[in-house]
Amino acid sequence: MFFLRNQTARRSSRAVFGLCAGLSLTTAAEAQTAGVSETPNSPDAASTIPATATPEATNAKGVPDGDFFTLGDPLKPLGDSLASKGVYLKGFFESTLYANVSGGSQKTNVFYEEAFYGADFDLEKIVGLKGTVIHFSLDSRFGGIPQGVNNLSGSTTGYLQGAGPDNQTRLNELSIDQHLFDDKIRFVVGRTTLANYFATSELYCQFQVGTCSNIGPYTWSENSNAPFWPIATWAGEIAYFPTPQAYIRVGAEEDHPSQYAYGGFPWNSGWSTNGATGVFVPVEVGYQEDSHTGAYAGHYDVGFTYDSSNFADARYNTNGGLLAINGGTPASDGSTTSVYVQAQKIVWRPDPSKPQALSLFASAQFATSGHPIIQSFYQVGAVLHGTFASRPNDLFGIDFQTNQFNHRSTGYVNDEIAAQGLFGNVSNSSQILEVNYTVELAPGIQVKPYTAYFFHPDQNLFNVSPNPKNTYAWAVGVQFAILLNDALGLPGYFRPN
Repeated sequence: MFFLRNQTARRSSRAVFGLCAGLSLTTAAEAQTAGVSETPNSPDAASTIPATATPEATNAKGVPDGDFFTLGDPLKPLGDSLASKGVYLKGFFESTLYANVSGGSQKTNVFYEEAFYGADFDLEKIVGLKGTVIHFSLDSRFGGIPQGVNNLSGSTTGYLQGAGPDNQTRLNELSIDQHLFDDKIRFVVGRTTLANYFATSELYCQFQVGTCSNIGPYTWSENSNAPFWPIATWAGEIAYFPTPQAYIRVGAEEDHPSQYAYGGFPWNSGWSTNGATGVFVPVEVGYQEDSHTGAYAGHYDVGFTYDSSNFADARYNTNGGLLAINGGTPASDGSTTSVYVQAQKIVWRPDPSKPQALSLFASAQFATSGHPIIQSFYQVGAVLHGTFASRPNDLFGIDFQTNQFNHRSTGYVNDEIAAQGLFGNVSNSSQILEVNYTVELAPGIQVKPYTAYFFHPDQNLFNVSPNPKNTYAWAVGVQFAILLNDALGLPGYFRPN
């Protein structure tokens, strides 16, 4: 997570964090039903190119080709027994090392952990309510720097997945999921976050720095007051599928930035709406192809977001003076709107019966009204599943993104530089390039070394004095992850929302 520099109602409460160590693993955790990977509609559904795929083959000892060992299925009898009664367990654990080795604001490293755990309850099996499921999950984060790693690189957009917003156990989701009219209408309502359903791709969750689940997670959260995974507030979404491939999705979510510091439980007014600042409304229209019915599946969508919150200006006070120089109360900028587009496509798949494939993706997001922090965001990348003949379950990923900042946001940082008596300005745009490689040690057990390079860190952080000489940062790291369902043989509930 990061906190922006200007201590205003708009900017002191905002926090973005790496949400997707969980989502990339939850993807497979919730998606594997009897070992079959399904087609996703959300980041916590299955991947068309799953992070942990059904093995192509096994050797005489039962170890999948390319893997080094297997834990077998020690909890399969328990899982099957619970699943027959409508209860599906889910969970993962990940531990991450992040080191800023050159440039940036600090040359140091952090080491932290995240655990996700919960269950899905199929009420059709439990009490006979067809198409009804209750989702429940908790998320625990501990170790490292509780507020995240943005103050190491100096890039607000360069947060790390699984870090922040603080070290605690919080309610991630408690919602009811309903499918109606032969699955043409689906809706979810309860304590959740719409970041699970809009502007998503499971491919983004291959990456550690600056992207996961949503296009420009920083843009999504900082340009609105919508919370981010694992933060849960009152929210709901409904999707209509006129065909199995085409859909329109509409949602509404409580804007409640103060929930970043709390666990989201019902006690101590944790479910109260007293601190709400407005409502966040996303709309998305999309078309998704199924990798099971075609070798070259794709997903394409366009979306619109509206946030009714009255945002504080990034640079000017109510008298038109500069906040960094004169202080005072920030001017009011009113609400914000944005539009986004996404596309992903499998472009190479030599054998549709096997997981080996190359997917390309691209996305963009543009602010269309108000004065949000990010004016525009662009992203392109690729994910290769099955890197070599001897490594059919490994993955390789490369991602490049660029953020164009609103001139008022960049201007505030430049004002602070001048207030320190320094000379120079920060760039109005910032880029991140990440390359990583996932080694599958065993089913559900992965190691992912990665490196990321930050061009022109924006330094829009309250706890780091901006330095015009900070023009780049280079980070390296490694993540170790255990997906409990795949590693231990627990069946998971496929979540098709």
